[in-house]
Amino acid sequence: MITVGLDFGTHQTKVCIEDKEGVELNYSFMKFFDAYRREYYTLPSLVGVGKDWLLSYGYLPRKYDGRIIRYFKQSTFRPSPFGMSQINAMYFSTWYLAYILFDLEEIYGQEFTIQMGAPTDSDHVRQAKVIATRIIASAYKLVEDIFANNKEKFLSTPMQELTELTELVPYSKEVKEEYGLLVFPEAYACLKPLISQGKLATGMSLMIDIGGGTTDISFFTIENNKPQVYDFYSINKGLNYLTCANENGKEGTEIIVKDASEISNNRRTAYIKEVNQVCNSLRAKLQKEFKQQTGLNMQRLLDALKNRPLVYCGGGSTFASLRVKYGGYKDKKQISHKEWNVKSIKDIEEIIDDDLCPILSTAYGLAISTENDNIVMKPFKDIFENIRGYEEEHHKGTTRDYKFGSAYGGFNYADDWDAWK
Repeated sequence: MITVGLDFGTHQTKVCIEDKEGVELNYSFMKFFDAYRREYYTLPSLVGVGKDWLLSYGYLPRKYDGRIIRYFKQSTFRPSPFGMSQINAMYFSTWYLAYILFDLEEIYGQEFTIQMGAPTDSDHVRQAKVIATRIIASAYKLVEDIFANNKEKFLSTPMQELTELTELVPYSKEVKEEYGLLVFPEAYACLKPLISQGKLATGMSLMIDIGGGTTDISFFTIENNKPQVYDFYSINKGLNYLTCANENGKEGTEIIVKDASEISNNRRTAYIKEVNQVCNSLRAKLQKEFKQQTGLNMQRLLDALKNRPLVYCGGGSTFASLRVKYGGYKDKKQISHKEWNVKSIKDIEEIIDDDLCPILSTAYGLAISTENDNIVMKPFKDIFENIRGYEEEHHKGTTRDYKFGSAYGGFNYADDWDAWK
């Protein structure tokens, strides 16, 4: 049984494969080749339109003689400042994903399912799932029905003819089920490796995934060894914004950020301010519920947050200047191989040496097979469900064994009241 974790990124795309043989799970990351046959674990999210109107994908020659299209993923899922309409962006996204599907079907036939990430906040999950399903289903139709798995014919078809051959498939549950597609918020997907390996203690945590085009923020707890998401956001800013690549990188075939000096100080300040607003909003929601439901000293909550991890992943997290403290969380933690089940991952030493774990983590999380993509968010008030009204009951002289919920931290109030009152 093969599960493909597809992390379709604004800046670059990563693919992880879960291969289940009996009870064993093995993971590997798909490698991509550039024009000079060098191997990489990432594929730039670029489409080149040549003067002959033939399209090229990913790694383009250094002096590519044609127009370079980028940011189509970002424009597919949300309005963007790059002047590309959503319908045009969906065409380029479909062709780009078809390019990857040709290789997947060459290796695995049609015996795999895709679990894909999508940028979304908690108010637009369904919309993101609809769009992701449409472009993947459209890519499948091109690969299997139009080009009958003939990649060379696909690559030799001019853009105008390719546009006429491409059907942007309408969304339906039947289409989603036909191709076995699952779509997860990117902010949720990168949590799965941490939880599956039990590498994060029970309690309230923040995850910040700094990508090329977006930054995804999720507030979650760990309950019954699974991530329980209470809220998530996606900010339309990432490394491309921070390095001014949106303005300065249009002529190049790559916009890889190699040094922290490429990050604009002014943009970093504006970016940190925007992320901080989101994190402070999350903290305000927590404080409101804590005050209304528990009657406990607010400082106890704030002290608890200081000891909870703020987990970073994504390409932007490799820069220390972007790993800052937000929303009262003091314990900064960057995802590394220590949070992965390294024994089951092929070429793990190479991945560690290249410092790719933060970059590949979302693809790894997406590859962990899941029964469905119904991410049910709980209301914030449920975080404190097991300590509601404790102070009132305590002062009545009762001896009820009140506990923090598993979401909050697992403290036994009957034993630890002196430390918390």
